[in-house]
Amino acid sequence: MSRPGGPLLLGFHVGDESRLKTQGYGGHPMNVHAHRRQVDQVAAWLRDAGFTVEAHMPIDPDESVPGAVLFARRQS
Repeated sequence: MSRPGGPLLLGFHVGDESRLKTQGYGGHPMNVHAHRRQVDQVAAWLRDAGFTVEAHMPIDPDESVPGAVLFARRQS
């Protein structure tokens, strides 16, 4: 549940692909679908859900798996 006007900090991996992960950190078995998304698409989803995106920051943009962080607020 979110509080009106409360902040949202969302971090994710950037990209266009999805894949099934069958091994987690430390070699633990798992079955998780990992989806990478573009910053503009995630920001649009947040706006559609009633949030205002206030800032975004790339994380390791030159790495093989870049990331991003979005900071948003839901209007009161």
